[in-house]
Amino acid sequence: MTRYMFALLPLLWSATALAQDTAPAPGLRTSALSTVYVRDEAGVETAGKLLRLDSTSVVMLVDGREREFDLGHVWSVQKRGDSLKNGAIIGSVAGLGMGLLGGAIADCSNSSGHIGGCGAGTRIAFAVMSTALYGSVGVGIDALIQGRTTLYQRPMMSSASLAPSRGAAVRFAVRWEP
Repeated sequence: MTRYMFALLPLLWSATALAQDTAPAPGLRTSALSTVYVRDEAGVETAGKLLRLDSTSVVMLVDGREREFDLGHVWSVQKRGDSLKNGAIIGSVAGLGMGLLGGAIADCSNSSGHIGGCGAGTRIAFAVMSTALYGSVGVGIDALIQGRTTLYQRPMMSSASLAPSRGAAVRFAVRWEP
């Protein structure tokens, strides 16, 4: 067991060595910065305020100090918050279905007081009102659930090779985030 722990120690040291601390720029308003989460190769997630994200590194403010991560050793960078668009779409689709169903089975009274089928206008009103109501509920539920938006995701490594020879050989390698 201790043999495995000693084997993992270099990984943990390398993860801390990749991040470099410096002093933050004077006059920096941290309240205006987005909170981001950086997950490194060791699976360690670090939260802080985003200062810069470019093609080689991500720089963030962690506990009042600038910290730079090399993107070659980062699995993902995510920010807090996501779009409410998906909640609106899901709610609206469900509302449209319920509105169409409600309009199809609705009975309305006509001018003589007899119960009969509703006209096309009433059925359309059922669908429109239900779509709007359910869409609003979908937005509300999505706003309550704090999601994350991915700013950077390390590309998945995959390779495949077919070797032409007397015997066929196929080799695949797939790698993904833990």
